[in-house]
Amino acid sequence: DQAITTIEGLSDNGDHPVQQAWLAHDVAQCGYCQAGQIMNAAALLARNASPSDAEIEAAMSGNICRCATYMRIRAAIKTAAT
Repeated sequence: DQAITTIEGLSDNGDHPVQQAWLAHDVAQCGYCQAGQIMNAAALLARNASPSDAEIEAAMSGNICRCATYMRIRAAIKTAAT
């Protein structure tokens, strides 16, 4: 068996470092992709606590943001990593 974590299970109070960084960097616009982006970022940081820009780009490349907030997404991940 494997555990599956959804965005609702990431934290009880929305205080996971990635969620907090998303708010700090005002990443969300339309919200369409946010659950996937946040979960992918959290998974990246769980396996690599201090990813480079290239590692962030590679890990997040499968997620498409309709609003093109990619620079803010990268900044939020870097904030959550520290």
